[in-house]
Amino acid sequence: MDNSLQNRIWLTRYLMVIGIVVLHTPPYQPLSELGLNTFDFIKAFFSHALFRMTVPMLTVISAYLLFSSSLVLHPTRLISKKVTSILIPLILWNIPLVIAIYLLQRYELVSHIFSVQLYPASAINWLNASTGMFGTPANYPLNFLRDLFVLSILAPLFLIFLRVIPYWGLIIVLVVYYFNLEGDLILRNSMLVCFYIGALAAWKKWDICAMDKFAWPLLILLVATCCAVVIWDVENREWLRMITPFIIWPCMALISNSFIGRMILPYTQNSFLTFLAHAPLLILLWFIYKPFSNTIPYPVFWLSAPLVIVVICAFIQPLMYKLMPNLTKILLGGR
Repeated sequence: MDNSLQNRIWLTRYLMVIGIVVLHTPPYQPLSELGLNTFDFIKAFFSHALFRMTVPMLTVISAYLLFSSSLVLHPTRLISKKVTSILIPLILWNIPLVIAIYLLQRYELVSHIFSVQLYPASAINWLNASTGMFGTPANYPLNFLRDLFVLSILAPLFLIFLRVIPYWGLIIVLVVYYFNLEGDLILRNSMLVCFYIGALAAWKKWDICAMDKFAWPLLILLVATCCAVVIWDVENREWLRMITPFIIWPCMALISNSFIGRMILPYTQNSFLTFLAHAPLLILLWFIYKPFSNTIPYPVFWLSAPLVIVVICAFIQPLMYKLMPNLTKILLGGR
């Protein structure tokens, strides 16, 4: 993989993570509850349309990188690597939040509704909150890592399809997705399709930059589609997730070769920490903001909170490696 492609992947991944931070900025409001004043439209555009494409894009990238390497040919090494890079960070970044939520709920210190109920204590609830085994974990965005780990372990099975019936394999995956035949094995089952598309692109050596020449028309299409989602209150956006990689990736050609792209590139190494830490930081910032909500307009919080988190993570990661390099390496999955 040449440097320009590698840099573009890093940049895309980082911008998708920043998009996820914006997506999760509290409080959550259903699309139907947002009005059409300027701010509500902007929030809906990003939170219910554009940044709903982040997880599919990250899934495709993860599969593409995995199937571009030789790791998929060695199941034992694959499992060992994914335990280190995905499963251990998933658990370690949930445990502190599990303890904090338990104490907050037990002593009724806040009225915030968390993604998990940990008091009264229940072994099943605590297990799920720590690992996401049965549903959303305490650190709720990490359900992506939970599903990505499962998909990575299934990679050798996908490899059989790719070797024997690559495109029919995609049809099979689509059938499994449509009828939800995987059950609770994969919580966000659209990731199943996106993962296979990324694997197919790597295995068949697609020219993934072939559509770059259509970047501007695709960008216009992207903006128009997101506007349509907001204007017509489109709640079912599954179809949008399926086409995401074929729109977002070519559009990234406009950024990766620009001054802005070159300026952001040195900070892309912070993407995993930003993803792991953003939910607890968002909750903390929300608690800090609420007492001042009558004097500080909500749009100020919505615009500034993601920026504050990105800056904090960019500052903290080098400090973590300096003060506790071995522990930081474990926390960040060996990255």
